[in-house]
Amino acid sequence: MQLDFPTLGAVFVLNTAILTALLFFAWALNRQVKALAWWALAFFLILMGMGLMVVAQGAPSLATLLSANTLLIAAYSVLYGGCQAFNARSISLPSLLVGVVLWWVAFPFIADSSTTRLILTSAIGAGYALMSAWELWWHARHRLASQVAAIILLMGLVGFNTLRGLLGFSLAQSFWIAGPVLPWSGAMAIGIATFMPTIAFVFLSMAKEQLEYRYKRAALIDPLTKIPNRRAFLEDASALMSQQRHAPTSCLLFDLDNFKQINDTYGHEVGDYVLEIFGSILSDHLPGGIYGRLGGEEFSAIVPLDGEAAGRLAEHIRHSFASVAKIVRGQRVDVTVSIGCATSATSTVKDLLRNADTALYRAKAQGRNVVVSLCQEYST
Repeated sequence: MQLDFPTLGAVFVLNTAILTALLFFAWALNRQVKALAWWALAFFLILMGMGLMVVAQGAPSLATLLSANTLLIAAYSVLYGGCQAFNARSISLPSLLVGVVLWWVAFPFIADSSTTRLILTSAIGAGYALMSAWELWWHARHRLASQVAAIILLMGLVGFNTLRGLLGFSLAQSFWIAGPVLPWSGAMAIGIATFMPTIAFVFLSMAKEQLEYRYKRAALIDPLTKIPNRRAFLEDASALMSQQRHAPTSCLLFDLDNFKQINDTYGHEVGDYVLEIFGSILSDHLPGGIYGRLGGEEFSAIVPLDGEAAGRLAEHIRHSFASVAKIVRGQRVDVTVSIGCATSATSTVKDLLRNADTALYRAKAQGRNVVVSLCQEYST
């Protein structure tokens, strides 16, 4: 098949312009996904770099080569910055600038050697692509299907730049320089032209998945205490119970003592802050554990512990809360928590909660600020 390389190059530039606009538009609609703006900027820089080569009509001057490659290297670095932004990590400005600085420092010494220029730009591009893939893999906050696809594409970009440096493949020679081309140039040029929309689609898919994940998590998080809500707690607790099989599992049910009186005396702002304090105490004592706010001043936790260990944990939580929540919003507030504990090796989450509620009722009857366990009575 005979390819019209100048036409293919024009299509590449047009596609890049459309993809740039699409990514910027997607970012304008979803400003919370800042990575989209970074990736849109990367595409824009590619567009500007290739645009300079189009204007040069296959005979670029040294100034054009310097500027065009600066824009392309900057595109790679901005691509890496977008991956950092996607993972909500601070963006390292020196790491983004090192490629451009290296190119400018080296250019006066390699200006007359097209081979050396190609090797250097390919090495910088491969380095940034590898760093981008590593960023998405190693620092991912959560695994997304499209994120895995992006890593594969970025590793493909590493391979392309490696081959480009080894084989001496120039975009200008493929798209805009008239004359004979190497046998593999056509396949390489088509690959480049199709790669851009593919990775743009994957970036958009990543943004969509991330937003869906955020919305899903928001639906499972209590907005006040920032810990799992009742729905999330019950789902996670059921999953744990199915994993435990016949191992002992304990349910801790917490109820803040005299909470209505706190609201009536000090106001709802103080009451809300007391709830936040208790939520943070559960997070501190149960890192990575299953706990949540059931509603109002009632919280619960499911732990893979026997009755004795669960009782000790409950005592630690009770003591921590009584020690921490003394001065709240400038008010002296003596807050305590009553805790009911139930343990079983075969019960369902519903049964454990019902038994823990019975234990909690007894804790309230005994004067509050105590832990009452029905572990022995209800264990099997």
